Amino acid sequence: AKEIGTAREHGDLRENAEYEAAKNKQANYMAKLGQLQQRFSNARIIRKEDLPPDTISLGKHVKIREVGSSEVDEYTILGEGETDIDKGIISYQSPLAKALINHKKGDVVEAQLPVGIKKYEILEIDFFEED
Repeated sequence: AKEIGTAREHGDLRENAEYEAAKNKQANYMAKLGQLQQRFSNARIIRKEDLPPDTISLGKHVKIREVGSSEVDEYTILGEGETDIDKGIISYQSPLAKALINHKKGDVVEAQLPVGIKKYEILEIDFFEED
């Protein structure tokens, strides 16, 4: 708003690029604010004791192995804003997490990934514990 006022002081608003840029910037901020408000209005608290301990869900740490491979991968399934692939944290909205959710240890699941369909065996399921 301050930038819009400053741009307005510089003259004719019809040909004022500074004013248009400030208006666009403000519109982008308002859109981002709307997205954040929507996200927070849909947020809910998930208590550990409400989750089945033997089933993959949001807040779980899992060990999986691609069928035919000996390499074990570990992932923690958390919310969208918490994704950090370097730390093995994936969003519950990711294709892999969607394939794993509601499955149990020993299950083999198919995941439609960007590289194609992969099959994974679920080796372990634990609750995520923050350090």
